[in-house]
Amino acid sequence: MHRFTEPTPVPTRADLISVFVENWEIECCGVPPVVGYDTTWALTFIELASERGRSLPDGARWSRRTHLITSGGIEAYWPTTDTPQVNAVFGYFSGTRHGPTVPDGIRPTTGLVVDLQLEIVEYQQIAGQWQPIPDARLLRRIHASPKWFANNLDSTGCIETGVLMELAVMRP
Repeated sequence: MHRFTEPTPVPTRADLISVFVENWEIECCGVPPVVGYDTTWALTFIELASERGRSLPDGARWSRRTHLITSGGIEAYWPTTDTPQVNAVFGYFSGTRHGPTVPDGIRPTTGLVVDLQLEIVEYQQIAGQWQPIPDARLLRRIHASPKWFANNLDSTGCIETGVLMELAVMRP
């Protein structure tokens, strides 16, 4: 049996961004995101070419003085020391409810969850210690984030490490 959900319409005045939230953030004090509902997180931009990443929205600006990326309704900390070519970078946003990854004064970003995937990482025991297997990461599409994430190293060798969201953030 298959379970399908209707696509969540994205307003034309919205920017789509990828946001990863670690499991402990949601377990501690984050509201689990759900497709079709708004969610709010303080954001840090992580420059990285991976399947989590995408280019920044058109018109994004970076301030050397504040290390902030702004674009429409998006405000994020980017701790780079270089002067980046904002239109050529690739990465994703990391969402948090706590510091220290986001300095005080950063305005949280709110967006409509249009896609949600659970990240599962596979581990193996090496010399009696659990180590993540390189490139053994699975993204499973879900409708709602769990509040509590599975840590089944002894039975499956896997940990649910967080969620990857696609957010539609309205431009003013």
